[in-house]
Amino acid sequence: MSDAPHSNPVAGGGYVLPPFMRTTAFRLTLLSAALFAFSSFVILALVYAATVTAGVRRADNAIAQESVAIEARFRAEGVAAANRYIVQSSVAGGEFLYLLNQPSGRRLSGNISNLPATQPDAQGRVRFTYERAPLGGQSSAEPGRAARGLISTLEGGYTLFVGLDVEDEARFVTYILNAVLIASGLAVAMGIVSGAVVSRRFSRRLDDINAAAREVMAGRLQTRAPRNFSGDELDDLAANFNDMLDRVERLMQRMRSAGDSIAHDLRLPLTRMRGRLEAALVEAGDLADREAALAQAVSDSDELLKTFNAVLSLSRLQTGERRRAFETLDPAEIIADVAELYEPVCEETGHDFAMDANPGLTIMGDRELVAQAVANLLDNAIKYTPAGGAIMLRLRSTSRGEVEISVTDTGPGIPPEERPRVLERFVRLEASRNLPGVGLGLSLVHAIAEVHGAELTLDDGPGGVDGSGPGLRIALRFPPPRE
Repeated sequence: MSDAPHSNPVAGGGYVLPPFMRTTAFRLTLLSAALFAFSSFVILALVYAATVTAGVRRADNAIAQESVAIEARFRAEGVAAANRYIVQSSVAGGEFLYLLNQPSGRRLSGNISNLPATQPDAQGRVRFTYERAPLGGQSSAEPGRAARGLISTLEGGYTLFVGLDVEDEARFVTYILNAVLIASGLAVAMGIVSGAVVSRRFSRRLDDINAAAREVMAGRLQTRAPRNFSGDELDDLAANFNDMLDRVERLMQRMRSAGDSIAHDLRLPLTRMRGRLEAALVEAGDLADREAALAQAVSDSDELLKTFNAVLSLSRLQTGERRRAFETLDPAEIIADVAELYEPVCEETGHDFAMDANPGLTIMGDRELVAQAVANLLDNAIKYTPAGGAIMLRLRSTSRGEVEISVTDTGPGIPPEERPRVLERFVRLEASRNLPGVGLGLSLVHAIAEVHGAELTLDDGPGGVDGSGPGLRIALRFPPPRE
């Protein structure tokens, strides 16, 4: 079997590009390189045009000045003076080209043989190539060189030509043009190379993230995307991806824990209800006993329905549907209504109940949900605080402008390490297993807090009564309403 590298053939005899060349990074890098090459070409082309223009202007100005000087000698001293100047300048080997022709067209003096064959423009300027006339011991004329010149007609029919060799400048301009083309080509080539390098590195890191995603889809939730901790966008993507997987894993664990808790907490009432119904059917008894059994079964069913309704409400809350019904509320009115309902309950259970509400505060929210959250907190306080304990419902404004609703009791409290757990669904501490409830009260309050953008905190209370515990203070801090 051959080990030669191969491209991926496709139908029609074509080939699929390598994976890194199909990435967005490669295309963007190539586009950037093309734009850079184009901009470099434009800039260098402007430099080229400016250099050519400056060279032409310098040559034309020098030619014009030299021609004026010769014409001035011709008018002042005649053709002999002009001829003498041209001969001296030609022998001296200056940078100018001269030719003075007689009216008949015959060459009188100068360092070139003939007038340029190129047709001059309206001002007599001409661009041409020339060969220097042989001087001294030279055997032949110099090869053709680029030059610019000015043809003037003097008095008496004499023709004066003054030119300037621009071969060196022409070569310099050619070098610039070649540099423009080479630099543009190198920019494109380097762009392709850098695009390949960057995209290969980019695609490798994306492949690692995709591989981790495939592992998770295969059921291995403990898989995490690798990070290089560089702080770039791919590292942020991997970090967010891993955080998402951590949350998914926690949710899966919560689901398994919730299933166990539901089975544990609902098995007893269902078994008890089944036993009562079976006894009512099998055992002999009067009608009153059977009616009592059925009534208790209905009560147990209501408790089960209450549990499932709480689960349904919690799920709806977490979807954020109730945010559309938010309005400006006066929390003092809400807790006053809730306190009016629970104050008689506290009197019956032997608890000392008090309320302290600062007036004039406002929050944005759903009145029913806020009232339900406060009611759940009071329910828990009454349930877990021993008789003779104290319960305090307070409304105040914090130093940061937040609106805080808190419930403080003198019950056993919650250990600091257990406080995050009690906010989860169906979580009940071992000390409360013998009390009624299924562990949805605080999780429902937590969901209501999240919907309102509020913060739910659990702290120690003021201390227990008769050594019953440190107490508990649960606070809902609502953000100040926006203007």
